[in-house]
Amino acid sequence: PITGFGVGKVVDSSHPDFKIGDYVWGSTGWEEYSLITDPKQLFKIHHTEVPLSYYTGILGMPGLTAYAGFYDICSPKKGERVFISAASGAVGQIVGQFAKQLGCYVVGSAGSDEKVNLLKTKFGFDEAFNYKKEPDLTKTLK
Repeated sequence: PITGFGVGKVVDSSHPDFKIGDYVWGSTGWEEYSLITDPKQLFKIHHTEVPLSYYTGILGMPGLTAYAGFYDICSPKKGERVFISAASGAVGQIVGQFAKQLGCYVVGSAGSDEKVNLLKTKFGFDEAFNYKKEPDLTKTLK
């Protein structure tokens, strides 16, 4: 099976950290049942009051990547301009929303007009452009 990040419910376990009925997220097979032999691949879900699908997005790898990259590495200040490439992707759209919440001016690029529209209308980007249609990216960013 293909592997990737997923959410699951423990149906059997011999590991002391994971009990039957626990919910987990982490690296799983994209299949109905997965046998996980390395428990370091999984994280126990303690907050089930949010939709479990959030653990494959904002509360999972994309959200953690966006948070660390934006706040810990980028460290922008209110009023600064932030450019995000691949802005309509799982990580990029979250970074854009973090930047807007902080009070930054946010510009994103995406590979289709439909995605550009989504950035502006759904995710609240100040500007967005289709990089496939721009002959001079330096000029476009200015």
